[in-house]
Amino acid sequence: MSWIKVNIIIILLFILHLVGGVALSINSVKPIFLTLTPFNLLLTFGLLIFGNNDFSFKFFKIISLLFMIGFFIEVFGVYSGLLFGEYHYGKTLGFQLLGVPLIIGVNWILLVVSSFAVSSYFVSNSILKVVLSSFIMVLLDFMIEPVAIRLDFWHWQSGIIPLQNYLMWFLVAVLMNWILVFNRFKFNLKLGFGLLISQVLFFTLQSINFQ
Repeated sequence: MSWIKVNIIIILLFILHLVGGVALSINSVKPIFLTLTPFNLLLTFGLLIFGNNDFSFKFFKIISLLFMIGFFIEVFGVYSGLLFGEYHYGKTLGFQLLGVPLIIGVNWILLVVSSFAVSSYFVSNSILKVVLSSFIMVLLDFMIEPVAIRLDFWHWQSGIIPLQNYLMWFLVAVLMNWILVFNRFKFNLKLGFGLLISQVLFFTLQSINFQ
């Protein structure tokens, strides 16, 4: 029955991202769906946890660590401008603490877990796994950045995405992926692929819409 549950969750992920991608292209409903963005991320996170079927203390310890790293790196980044560049968050991602939406920690989890699952399918060597997963995350950020700016996720002070943002993304990704490798983290490969493809679908739809 577990494979049925996983397949159903993957279908739901596709539907969520497809509906969101299309709805945000329709001006009459766009404001409504923008306000639903944090809830969509939470729902996606919940579906992944449920589908992965690992409710161990170790699993949640790792997930919590990823959340804390992602959130507090963003806090330092926003206040200092030293990490990713000078930027600030908009209102779309919801409630903020110290100038950073709480949901951003969940977003980091979704990105690293899906990238790690995909890289684990292709390579078994730990170093290669970390490098490949980190590169996947940077490629995702290339897709995310232009869309995020237009959807009021965050904004760059200069209006230009700095190169250091991508370099820092890679370094943070390496740290997070190393934590996963070090702890022998396991995640359902099918779910990881499903989420990654769903994310690519959403941001591709938005990229087409904004052109």
